[in-house]
Amino acid sequence: MATTSIKSAGRVIAEARNRGLRDLSVEVLSSMRDEARALREDMAVQIQEEGVRFSEARESGQWQSMEDCRGRIFGMQEDLQGIEDHIGLIEDAYQERYLQAGVVGALGSAQRASYLEAGIMLLIAAVLGILWVEGAYTLTQSELHLLAIADTVICAIFLTEFFWRMRYADSKAWYWRRFWVDFIASLPLAGILRIGRIARVARIARMARIARAARLIRVLRVLAFLSRGFDKIAAIFRLQVFSRPLILTVGLLVVGGVAITYTDSGASEVNGFWAGIWWSFTTVVTGGFGDIYNPESAMGKLLTVLLVILGIILTGALTAGLAQILMGDDTARIERGQSNIQAQLEDVTARIDRIESSLGSRPDEHAT
Repeated sequence: MATTSIKSAGRVIAEARNRGLRDLSVEVLSSMRDEARALREDMAVQIQEEGVRFSEARESGQWQSMEDCRGRIFGMQEDLQGIEDHIGLIEDAYQERYLQAGVVGALGSAQRASYLEAGIMLLIAAVLGILWVEGAYTLTQSELHLLAIADTVICAIFLTEFFWRMRYADSKAWYWRRFWVDFIASLPLAGILRIGRIARVARIARMARIARAARLIRVLRVLAFLSRGFDKIAAIFRLQVFSRPLILTVGLLVVGGVAITYTDSGASEVNGFWAGIWWSFTTVVTGGFGDIYNPESAMGKLLTVLLVILGIILTGALTAGLAQILMGDDTARIERGQSNIQAQLEDVTARIDRIESSLGSRPDEHAT
């Protein structure tokens, strides 16, 4: 019996920590959103009323009243920001549930929707495999043509699925903000890549620049597919807080590695794609103290500055996201402790008020 109670308590704690918004129905989320918006309006009205009192206290020279108003305004500002954050979370959950309900309704069952997600994941893996084969092996024109056809067919499926899902979204603007990476990753770029190969054969300076741009486009496309796949995995394991910084960090490493390979291609330390990736990794993680290679070109130095600055920002975001995942219990414990202290202070204040009231009534009793 005790073991069952402990397990139930653990489930309740986990649900309270994760909020479980995406497990709620569209109707419930809509009601929560309306309530939060109404609370936001009430808070805005209270801030305006406090602002009037602040102006009156300032004009009349009441310094203490003015400072009290300032404190209440700043406190309500924090509460308003918290409400805004919660509205954003509720809105995002509402849009996702609305979209999911529309897709499930169109397919006929949640199981069919799961099959569709599994099929998309397999196609993502197939496109990544095609891009890897194109870059890792020397292929004949017929083999390249077959891969280009396969890539175009798969991307056509992706685009069809993208616009088909958009039909069932409540807000098209939210859909584009949320899934724009899916659209970019679904664009077939086989023609651009073939231009790059022709350029390398022709050895024309202008076309060579196009070839370099094509390689960069290929890298960015790989990152887009990885981002799309990782988003689906992160949604399963509830790692949304951690997924975006991780994706941005990986993208920064790859782009930095490719850029240093071309800007300082003559250096033996970064001669090659993987050597450039390793240099980019050490620069981002160590803040430039890896001492693998010190760029000599102006573009290389500028790239190093950008990698160091962005690396500090992204590693900080990664640390914060990981801390939020691993230290959720401590945060909940601190909040619970603050609530207990506040309740105790209110209880002590109430007791003091009762004692003062009792002492104040005794002289009247003796006089009677």
